[in-house]
Amino acid sequence: GYRTTMSLKDMIMMAYNPLNGNYSSWSKIQNAPAWINDMYDINAHVAQEDMTAWQQAQLNNQLFKDDGLERSALRAILIEQCKLVLRTTPIKVPYMNLVVGKHGAKLKDAVPGAIRPVKLKTFKLGEGFFIEDNGERRFVGVSMKELASLMTRLSRDRPVQDETGLKGRYDFTLPWYGDQHNPDSEISSPLDRMPIASIGLMLKPGKGPAFIFEIEHIEKPDTN
Repeated sequence: GYRTTMSLKDMIMMAYNPLNGNYSSWSKIQNAPAWINDMYDINAHVAQEDMTAWQQAQLNNQLFKDDGLERSALRAILIEQCKLVLRTTPIKVPYMNLVVGKHGAKLKDAVPGAIRPVKLKTFKLGEGFFIEDNGERRFVGVSMKELASLMTRLSRDRPVQDETGLKGRYDFTLPWYGDQHNPDSEISSPLDRMPIASIGLMLKPGKGPAFIFEIEHIEKPDTN
């Protein structure tokens, strides 16, 4: 089965927004009743004809990496329980583009297994990870797309998208100006806490994808 707890707003975003994670927050839902923020427990059963595919996805740890099954299941719940009718309009919003500087990138190709995680100091980042210690973040096996996603978490105003053209996985180290190491620092933007110029990268203003989800019809679900 499928069991979780979330608001209808989050359910709609997860079911219909092709932009996952940090990037979904720049998309908007219109014509929404206030109760879409109410929390619901979902206890759903997988249809028998879908059982093999669902179990295989769980065995291969693909259910939340390739979330097609989850998105399809949530759409089915919303249509059945809420009679949801939704119009989706793609738009462009301001982004920051992660690009290579004029002197080239300073990155090392990752060697799988060469650098091991450090207990209590390691944080997963997509298929790679980073080790945070002594005012630095040491990135291991990280793609530029994953780095852009992490920078989006730090951004106040704009998501960051990868436009470097670099397709590999890399090892590199960046300063991390956390409060514990720089309590008196005056940092104008959270992105400045992890400056990327030292590895030959920079940010440039650009445009990127987002969506408007206009609710044409929705009914409040019952508790069953």
